[in-house]
Amino acid sequence: MRFRVRRAVPEDAAAINGVARITWAETYRGIIPDEIQRAVLPLWYAEDRLARSAANPAGAFFVAESEDGRVVGFVQAGRREQAGDAELWRFYVLPEHQRKGIGRQLLKACVESLQEGGDVARLFVQVEAENQIGRRAYEALGFAYVREYEDDLMGHVSRMCEMCLHLHGRPD
Repeated sequence: MRFRVRRAVPEDAAAINGVARITWAETYRGIIPDEIQRAVLPLWYAEDRLARSAANPAGAFFVAESEDGRVVGFVQAGRREQAGDAELWRFYVLPEHQRKGIGRQLLKACVESLQEGGDVARLFVQVEAENQIGRRAYEALGFAYVREYEDDLMGHVSRMCEMCLHLHGRPD
């Protein structure tokens, strides 16, 4: 199946929310309790919040859509306070569309966008240490382990793994 990557627009908010709900349920099953997911998703993926983010022309927010125009994945990142550093905030592809190069193309568009506004040398991401599939996917994209730490998400303590992609070259 073919797909295309483009900048997210406010009208994508409902589709992005739908992808988030499906991918969170799959990704975090047995890692983040269902009740925490039910509490977090409406806050972090509220359609008005997603629409505002997508409307920001300076943002690095992209979607991948299938030939029929359905959003099948998305990525969002932004700069950190430290000069030259950025953070990958959201990065999900529907399970049935994973391992088809969609994530790589989303990441490439995101990195190019970040670098338009000045040099970004490092891109960080935080992933649950138990999320072995996610960690392997980030490693395949060139991210390397930095450190582990504990994070409290609404009373649920997770062991997190910080990873970093050095952008001396862009992801292909």
